[in-house]
Amino acid sequence: MGCSPADLVRWLPQALHELYSQTSLVIDGIELLTPQDPLLRISGLTQPARKIALLNIPVLDLSLSFSSSFTRDRLNDVMRRFDLYTRRGGG
Repeated sequence: MGCSPADLVRWLPQALHELYSQTSLVIDGIELLTPQDPLLRISGLTQPARKIALLNIPVLDLSLSFSSSFTRDRLNDVMRRFDLYTRRGGG
């Protein structure tokens, strides 16, 4: 993803909605969200920024792991919302 860990933390409440309180988040080995029994586990590593001329784009390599209780439809709904809220574009 083209974001910093701080960006991701700021976006997650809206991106995950009701699932946010049941999501664990570990970035670079640091636990940022630690619920009791997470339904979603997000882990990530920061990578070197991508440089395009004078523009520096942060890079975050993420892995999302869902509970086995998720149906394919629910997983698709969560991913669709996550993508919608974390997608950034230009014009």
